[in-house]
Amino acid sequence: MSDFEKDLLTFASPALLGRKQANLFSFSIDCLTDYRKEIDRYKKELAPLGISVEYLYCKQNRVYLLVYRKDMMLQYLRQPAVKEFLIKEGYPANIGEEESLYQTLCILRKHIIQGAEFPHEVGFFFGYPPEDVFSFIREKGRNYKLVGDWKVYGDGKAALRTFRSYARCRRRLMEQASAGADIVSLLTPGRASAAI
Repeated sequence: MSDFEKDLLTFASPALLGRKQANLFSFSIDCLTDYRKEIDRYKKELAPLGISVEYLYCKQNRVYLLVYRKDMMLQYLRQPAVKEFLIKEGYPANIGEEESLYQTLCILRKHIIQGAEFPHEVGFFFGYPPEDVFSFIREKGRNYKLVGDWKVYGDGKAALRTFRSYARCRRRLMEQASAGADIVSLLTPGRASAAI
């Protein structure tokens, strides 16, 4: 297993297995030359499975890759409260529709690059519970119940189940790939559900 594949499985297994709509991970810009061929390969091989791999941005000598399931992301962004909030933040009026996804991600990229801090709406793109994202924004990251993959303000029991599910995704894919299984074959229908 290559270094890129280790990063991909460590940081994006939940999205790869469809348990999460998106994961973002970064690596040193010094690795880009070595990783580029593999990134291009996985972009092509994962696309038929409904998984996109996209360079989101580069900042402070790190390259950030977004691994996401387009259908899940679009469905999430169509939620009325989420859509309304994002439109107020400058996202397109037709956010949540396929034809606006490229523009939507460009705006997210711009907010990340130009902002002094990470834009809080990014939680919507990762599929965090809207209640937790809205509360995080309102509370300025304080007064949360617990922390795992995100700061939880709402249903702590459900969040813990989700965190455990994400950990199982990472562990199982890493174990199977370390044993020599091809990553893409692990994600094909039937095999993916067995991986969790």
